[in-house]
Amino acid sequence: MSMNTVGQRLAAVVAASLLLSVVGAPPAAARAPSWSHRDAHVCGQAGAGQARCTSVARAFYLDGVEFDARTASDLATAAAAAQATWYNGTSIRTAYGITAQGDPSRVVAIVDAYDDPNAFADLTRFRSDSGLPAIQGCTLATLTSLTSSASSPCFTKTNQTGGTSLPSANAGWSNEIDLDLQAASAVCPMCSILLLEATSASLGNLGTAVTTASNTAHVLSISNSYGSGDYPGSYAPAYDNAAKKGIAVTASAGDGGYGILFPASATNVIGVGGTTLSVGATGVRTAETAWAGTGSGCSVYNAAPAWQSIPGNPCAGKKAVADLSADADPNSGLAIYTTYSGVTGYWIFGGTSLSSPLIATLYAMQGGYNASTLAGQYAWAAGTPYYDVTSGSNGTCSPSVLCTAGAGWDGPTGRGSIAVAASSPPNDFTISAGPSSLSVAQGSAGTSTISTAIVSGSAENITLSASGLPSGVTATFNPTSVTTGGSSTLTLTASGTATLGGPVAVTVSGTAPSATHSLTVSLTVTAPPDFSLSVSLTPQSVSRGGTATYSVTIKPANGFTGSVTLSLSGQPSGSTVTFTPNPATGTSTLTVTTRSTTAPKTYTLTIKGVSGSLSHSTSASLTVTK
Repeated sequence: MSMNTVGQRLAAVVAASLLLSVVGAPPAAARAPSWSHRDAHVCGQAGAGQARCTSVARAFYLDGVEFDARTASDLATAAAAAQATWYNGTSIRTAYGITAQGDPSRVVAIVDAYDDPNAFADLTRFRSDSGLPAIQGCTLATLTSLTSSASSPCFTKTNQTGGTSLPSANAGWSNEIDLDLQAASAVCPMCSILLLEATSASLGNLGTAVTTASNTAHVLSISNSYGSGDYPGSYAPAYDNAAKKGIAVTASAGDGGYGILFPASATNVIGVGGTTLSVGATGVRTAETAWAGTGSGCSVYNAAPAWQSIPGNPCAGKKAVADLSADADPNSGLAIYTTYSGVTGYWIFGGTSLSSPLIATLYAMQGGYNASTLAGQYAWAAGTPYYDVTSGSNGTCSPSVLCTAGAGWDGPTGRGSIAVAASSPPNDFTISAGPSSLSVAQGSAGTSTISTAIVSGSAENITLSASGLPSGVTATFNPTSVTTGGSSTLTLTASGTATLGGPVAVTVSGTAPSATHSLTVSLTVTAPPDFSLSVSLTPQSVSRGGTATYSVTIKPANGFTGSVTLSLSGQPSGSTVTFTPNPATGTSTLTVTTRSTTAPKTYTLTIKGVSGSLSHSTSASLTVTK
């Protein structure tokens, strides 16, 4: 796409004016300006194992000279003169009836190749010009710790492994990145955005970026606005694994008409086709038709997912593209602000590079899914509402459903285009306990972490409670309520008189406006740790001045693991007493050495053992003779 600079064009105009003044040429008769436009792919053809971005840019020409639309107002002038339809960051929301804003804890990941040096600056300008909320630049650590109550969304750019060392820049992919980021902002103004820039456009590097995105906290969807041919499952693990986590993984169906692209053809990826979007005087959608440039068809290699069910099975059990669709025609495209490689200003962008982030961000805005409710599965669920696109074609094929729109599923538009309720699952959550089994002694306490997670929809407040407690046991939560995704510490405390035994199933419930879910924590109340004392080699008889030896045994009970300090009372006055060892944990030898003047008689010895608050005694007999 040729994009001459404003300076060059102004220099040409000035030179022509000077020439006319020098030769005194008479003014030419005024004529009406001639406006036209041209559409061009912003990325070149891809080689084997490489992907090409699927953006199509529309440039306007005034009397054959490319027109610079430095501002949104300039673009509006050119588009009106050339009779082109376009949308900005707010009018496309109006067209589709999108009113939700999302929140900063919901993250859409954008995967592209190479670096766009001005990505954040261009995004900031687009949002400002479109009247969208401000977005802050942030680190990956900040992005993954944002909560729904954060005051603004944030933008983070990393390399394919999540690092800060960025790849080389590329003009075409920079245009693609600007489109993806700005389209995502239009759908969900308050969602945060993670841009992952692969080292190159190789499918391997792009797949690495997808894996990094899928391992990043808060990422609910991943948009991939690129493709290349049709590749087998050996290229697809990154995309399939991300999708199996419940993340909505979308990919562009293509921008060259009927034909298949990977990764849209990967089994668990949501392939996104393209439409032409029309609105009436109020800016609300009046019609949507299949865009002639969108891709569609059947994968040669990859099996259809279990959730993709198409009447007549036109792909014979292979993955069919598309699943869903959205605006992609450059003649109803999105106004994008881009500033890289001599290109400064607004352009209208289309291609399924537009439709993929539109659908991906819609999923993120609505709260995402989880591994038990796959995004692709939900897209095909019976009764799920979509705007059925029933006219338009992207080529000639057999059977015709693969390239011609009609009622129900068709290749170019899938199950249909955006209906706001289409990707809006009800709020739901799960709770879990770790550990889920506790043994608590009388007079002590045990803890378990109660964790919550979003199944679908958005985060909400969950109040925690416990029931079914044994007599003498109390339960506390810290905190007593959590926002979905948070955790609380459950403490079960058994009094000294708590009922012994178990296990007892203690019910832990989480109650939110949308639902109540429960789990059980198994609790066993045991007697407290303790010990007993016994003594052997008793009774003993010694003459005055002799030594008696006893064996003292400490027997632990109920998990007692402490040591016991031993002492003796009742021995003859002046006797020498030793315990070996002391303190003791198993046995100790007691020796009592009498004096030569000890009075002959029988003495009752009391052996006492103390460990903390525990104390026990036992007795032995010592007879002293003359």
